[in-house]
Amino acid sequence: MTKMRKFFHALVFGLMLSVYGWCVPDAPLAAVPGSMGKKSVGVKKTGSKGEQLPGFGKYRVVRIDSDGVFPRILQIEKGATVIWFNATGGYSSVVFSKGDKLKRATRSPTLFFLAPDGTYVSAAFGPGASASAVFVQAGTYFYFVTGLSVSEGGAFAQVVVK
Repeated sequence: MTKMRKFFHALVFGLMLSVYGWCVPDAPLAAVPGSMGKKSVGVKKTGSKGEQLPGFGKYRVVRIDSDGVFPRILQIEKGATVIWFNATGGYSSVVFSKGDKLKRATRSPTLFFLAPDGTYVSAAFGPGASASAVFVQAGTYFYFVTGLSVSEGGAFAQVVVK
């Protein structure tokens, strides 16, 4: 990879971190149309039993580059958002084999869907693009990334939710 291309990938990655850093953690509450002068209404910060999720508003970025997925083992709290950032020169998809389990364990997916073959997969996203999901159930979730070499294991990773 040329120096200019590496610089471009690092620049885009830094910009993505900046954008997500400004938008996610302390996002303002949204006003309901027609509620002039009334209290704002925001997203309820609770899990399935009404408790606040410890990871709400936190995010972790997983970098996908030509050498593999980093970090390969990502540990997060319930409620945290995982963002997969594509720093390769081609298209990638994130594929979880146990689709039904992942659909129940995540919220607010960006690009993810339950495929007919039972996998929970992201649509292919290109260089500089990202996919994301909020994990709300504890567990270990194994996945692989398409477009990477599987011979050295760099395409395989996991998300561990505490």
